[in-house]
Amino acid sequence: MELYIHSMSPPCWSVLLLGRQLDLKIKSKILNFETEEHLKEDFIKLNPEHTVPTLVDGDFVLSESRAILSYLMDAYAKENHPFYPRDAKTRALIQHRLNFDLGTLYSRFYAYCSPMWNKKVTSTEAQRDKLYDALGFLETYLGRNRYAAGDHLTIADISLVASVSAIDLCFVKLEKYPKVVAWYERCKKELQGYEDVVGSQFEGFRKFLTVPAESGSE
Repeated sequence: MELYIHSMSPPCWSVLLLGRQLDLKIKSKILNFETEEHLKEDFIKLNPEHTVPTLVDGDFVLSESRAILSYLMDAYAKENHPFYPRDAKTRALIQHRLNFDLGTLYSRFYAYCSPMWNKKVTSTEAQRDKLYDALGFLETYLGRNRYAAGDHLTIADISLVASVSAIDLCFVKLEKYPKVVAWYERCKKELQGYEDVVGSQFEGFRKFLTVPAESGSE
């Protein structure tokens, strides 16, 4: 099983984290985006959107990290694994949180943070406020349960903690959200390999960021 990644991509972190939890043998293939390896013909044949992560499992190819998380659970985890239980309501909550991460939290993080590394400029107050709103939604969800979709870790937490880790690196004051902070610390301790997969990338990630103006970091 091969996984095409960028080492500083939160969605890639989430798949690698799940691989650690399930003890899967995943061979990471790091793409150099600066030399546009992701635009080479061989990779585009695998994934026409040329995005990471992209999983190659035999003759099966899948992109989009949250789809990959669900696939790996169905394909390789024991039946009714607590990370992805078969109960319809629990799965619905997990899928909601995964879609919340994709469509709201991660997308707003990217809108806020990407100008800091792509254009070396600070982000706008509007981008900051939308990200803070998304963190407020997560705070509300975590007020209902100890974890994102219930009272134990699931793949929703794995996806969300990768996003929150990146948000933490982008000069966002997480202390405004005490439930998010408490959950974040629990996940970092409970997820096997977190420091190796995610924490080891913090220094390199920060080097590419422009520190936002004070008005954008409150």
